[in-house]
Amino acid sequence: MYEQLTEILALINDIVQATIVIFGAAVLLYNLPHSFHDRVTRAFNSLLFFVVIVYFTELLVTRAVVPLSTEMWIRLEWIGIAMVPAALFHLADALSVTTGDISPLRRLFVRVWYILGVIFFSVALFSDFLVNELIPVKHAPHLSAGPIFPLFAIYYWSISVISIYLVWRARE
Repeated sequence: MYEQLTEILALINDIVQATIVIFGAAVLLYNLPHSFHDRVTRAFNSLLFFVVIVYFTELLVTRAVVPLSTEMWIRLEWIGIAMVPAALFHLADALSVTTGDISPLRRLFVRVWYILGVIFFSVALFSDFLVNELIPVKHAPHLSAGPIFPLFAIYYWSISVISIYLVWRARE
């Protein structure tokens, strides 16, 4: 009974992930011609691109047979995970600019967060400092946290909270 429930939940999870990838990629492709002219669309596309990467690689991970390929896909998934906060901040900045709230410092931080995201992704891909060895759980294989993972968590959550605040402020 328990095994059947986990199989059903895993299937539902795969269906939801595939749906996110399909619709996300469709919206991304639809918006692509407009992103050259509109700052908000460009920022939204970058956020959507990184989210689609996360879900697409997660789908590949659940279908991987060889543990070595599973670990490789999970490490590649980190390009999306590490860049989502920067892309979210980028979108928040673009929305703020449309309301007339122009801040050169905030634009500088957009670049800083993207650079920091690339650094975190590189560390996750090429070392064991951010994430360690593979933990092969049947339907949810993942990597264990490395010694600097708490630093990444602070980066992820603080930039996300600041971005949400900026979007909320832009709505007013």
